[in-house]
Amino acid sequence: MFKYITEQSQLEEACGQLSQSPFLFLDTETTGDKIRLIQLGDFEKIFVIDLFEVEDLTPLQKLINTKGIVGHNLKFDLKYLAKYGIFPVATFDTMIASYLLGYERHSLNHLVGSLLGYSLDKSYQLSDWGASILTQNQLEYAAKDVEVLRELFPRLKEALNNLKGKRGEELLKTKTAKIFGLTSPVAITEMAFVKEVTKLEMNGFPVDTEELNRLEKEFKRELQRKIQSFLIKYRVDPLSPKQLAQLLTTRFKLNLPKTAKGNVSTDDKALTQFSDVEPVKLVLEIRKLKKYLDKLEELKKHTKNGRVYPEFKQIGAVTGRMSSANPNIQNIPRDMRSLFKAEEGNLFVIADFSQIELRIAAEYVEDPLMLEAFSSGKDMHRYTASLVLGKPEEEITKEERQLAKAINFGLIYGISARGLAEYAKVGYGVEISLEEAEVFRQRFFKNFKAFKRWHDSVKKELKEKKEVKGETLLGRPYTATTFTDAVNYPIQGTGADLLKLAVLLFDAEITKRKIPAKVVNLVHDEIVVETPEAYSEQTKEVLERAMKTAGKIILKRVPVEVEATVNERWIKD
Repeated sequence: MFKYITEQSQLEEACGQLSQSPFLFLDTETTGDKIRLIQLGDFEKIFVIDLFEVEDLTPLQKLINTKGIVGHNLKFDLKYLAKYGIFPVATFDTMIASYLLGYERHSLNHLVGSLLGYSLDKSYQLSDWGASILTQNQLEYAAKDVEVLRELFPRLKEALNNLKGKRGEELLKTKTAKIFGLTSPVAITEMAFVKEVTKLEMNGFPVDTEELNRLEKEFKRELQRKIQSFLIKYRVDPLSPKQLAQLLTTRFKLNLPKTAKGNVSTDDKALTQFSDVEPVKLVLEIRKLKKYLDKLEELKKHTKNGRVYPEFKQIGAVTGRMSSANPNIQNIPRDMRSLFKAEEGNLFVIADFSQIELRIAAEYVEDPLMLEAFSSGKDMHRYTASLVLGKPEEEITKEERQLAKAINFGLIYGISARGLAEYAKVGYGVEISLEEAEVFRQRFFKNFKAFKRWHDSVKKELKEKKEVKGETLLGRPYTATTFTDAVNYPIQGTGADLLKLAVLLFDAEITKRKIPAKVVNLVHDEIVVETPEAYSEQTKEVLERAMKTAGKIILKRVPVEVEATVNERWIKD
């Protein structure tokens, strides 16, 4: 079933035999920070290559670096292969296919069980791959993973090609589409993006370690001071929910909401509405400091040689948005972002899509008034404020524009009047009464009628079918069982598609033009790139163009605007 390669001449012969295939099936077995085996095959042959026995990997580099590769959880293999100068031109990841197709579990074993009807013996996965001599059972186990990839690939490709988006025909001309025979724009995007996530993890994100240490000491002192002050003043531990609840309900007579278990709630949401009460204000400050301190300690723990190297989950949510961990660098508070500083001689190029969720929503629901406003270059928040407040756009104040932000971003997702009042206060610092919120809500839907029709149709479908099935503009499928999810998924999902496509276009352009730039962080609608100072303006221009081009591919009726800045630190001002 396979050939075990332990000699140079065998490797050269194996690479020759595989050279005619447009893509290959690949898996690796590793020990420590080294690869022990590379299992490689096409639809007819499988070779198990022992890197402890074969020293010159030039034939392997020449072969794989010109091919597409099919594998499972390929990011893991690619990071190891990159150490040996091996990186394919295209990727097809069966695990990413599993996520995209909405399967419940994504391990290779579960995919094999679901699609092929048998189970894999994974007992050798944790065996000693560093042994001087590998057993026949180990070799057979290694080869089997390539064999199952050969069986899974055609089934997954067919299922992916059934995902039809309304946009993205341009992607059918890409290497990923041609090599693997993919016709689904969203599948092409996700498969090509496997390489980008790999590079993102390898690039790391530079941190100002001196500032990190200074802030940690400062926040610790400040936190201790505030806790001590609270203890002296109120004789209560501010970090104890039970003691805090007792203090606020008995001494300060606050009418706090109850939790599902019937206890008094003292979480941030419950306390925010009483933020003008002195002990509440102090507790919220203490919690904010504690949250910041926890984040600083997380960053410090994971900093290595002045950079953090987070793990990114390519599809971290149903919407296709990414998530990160160890450390999570997508949830850094805005006033802590300056901790991230480009290396000496480098600068950050920081770019984000302007009002992108509103733009996507306008096109998704085809609201004529919002489409017209964006097409004519209006400031959407100022325009909405003028409609709901009944005054000219040029007379809208800064606070009124903030209110319109809450109205726009809240009501496109159908929040209630009460929800709008809370959202405006917590998210944008604008206080409105419940009655005002209801009036604004009615005026919004009176003007933007397509959103009202969309929300009503979603509610009707949920009532009749208990779920809503749909796809993003690029064709990412989703199933929602609540109203909130049903109106969130297509908008945020299209945003995720847009960001990933923009990164792919940017990477293709800098590779072509040999610009030494690298993506170091991605946060929902924002791209952060590190580049030498001499290339910063060039990189900014390429990044802006890539993002706008991605916008033109996915959004046909709404112009996409990009805001980009160049800075030594991760701040936009």
